[in-house]
Amino acid sequence: MKPFSNAYDAIKKLFRKMFGKKDEEQLETTEEELAEAAEKEAEQAAEATEATETAEQEAPAKEGKKAKEPEKAIEDVLASIADEEGIKEEKVSKGELEEQKKYEEEVRKRAERKAKREAEDRKKEAEEAASAKDEKVKMVTDPVTGEEVPLGQLPAEATFLKKYMRIQTTSDDVLVAINSILKHPDMPKNVVVLGRNGFGTVKVGEDFARSFYELGIVKSDKIAKTKAKQLNKMGLEKLSALKGGCLIIENAGLVSFSKLVEVIKDSAPENNDYVVILTGEIDSLANFFDENDDIVDEFIYLIDIHKIKERGMMHFARGYVKERGYKADKAVYDKLKASLKAMEEGNIDRFVARIDEVIEKCDKREAGGEATKNILPEDAN
Repeated sequence: MKPFSNAYDAIKKLFRKMFGKKDEEQLETTEEELAEAAEKEAEQAAEATEATETAEQEAPAKEGKKAKEPEKAIEDVLASIADEEGIKEEKVSKGELEEQKKYEEEVRKRAERKAKREAEDRKKEAEEAASAKDEKVKMVTDPVTGEEVPLGQLPAEATFLKKYMRIQTTSDDVLVAINSILKHPDMPKNVVVLGRNGFGTVKVGEDFARSFYELGIVKSDKIAKTKAKQLNKMGLEKLSALKGGCLIIENAGLVSFSKLVEVIKDSAPENNDYVVILTGEIDSLANFFDENDDIVDEFIYLIDIHKIKERGMMHFARGYVKERGYKADKAVYDKLKASLKAMEEGNIDRFVARIDEVIEKCDKREAGGEATKNILPEDAN
């Protein structure tokens, strides 16, 4: 069998399949060209076998290089026939190029934001460590006036937000928002909850909504929750029953600008007078506000929970169990900690659902007896 005859036969079949019988004459010419290339390669291979012993040891590498040459010849023939048949190389459209540039720009922006956040986190952590060491009153910037003011304490009525006070990276944002809203009641009270991709942050929004009612910031305890894509298609007449309450928009980076403008107008005190709470992935929301800066002034308060790691989640768990009126020992929390491995890092919604499940098992176990609300390790299985 001639060298490369298998590849040669395969190319012949490919040509027939591509171009049919009408091109058999042209195909025969191509076959002759390929045969000559194969014969020439065979002669070169024969000459190589007569080399010295040292050359024989190097032959595999040389032969590997030679093996690519007839393949290149075949590719050239294919390209030639393709040109003659009008088969052109697919070109990238202008739209695709623009999409690629847009994607690359988005990657660049996200990298810049990440680097900036990490630098700010390091600075904040250093300031917190220094403040804790010298025990001075911590000063923060009031988001409304820009003035330096004492951080302050969480009002006793904000019971649903107390568990976040255990999380160092988030507690300051919560305190700043609540105290500033109480200090400036005539300013917009809307809140943005920033998380990572995959975070569940609706629970945080609900805790703010409930605390707003307890603090008298809103007049109604009604809470409406909707995903951004649903809101985009929804008529706002459905929100008339929400008057005086809170609207939580999930995955808010996907809401259309025009729809959010409608919502802001509808939520104004002279209309339905409700607070808007946006929750979603930090970069999506950053993009939204970058592209729609006309609406930025309506969202003064940012709650950044994207930095919550395992330790913060366990602080949160202890606070949440206490908030629900239950007790648990270290063995229970160790099992809850193990369950975090099956979740996205910092997904508060999923973690709360897991703790609720454990509490429900505790309630069933204690049903009919004394309700001690003492969670046991087997409840966390």
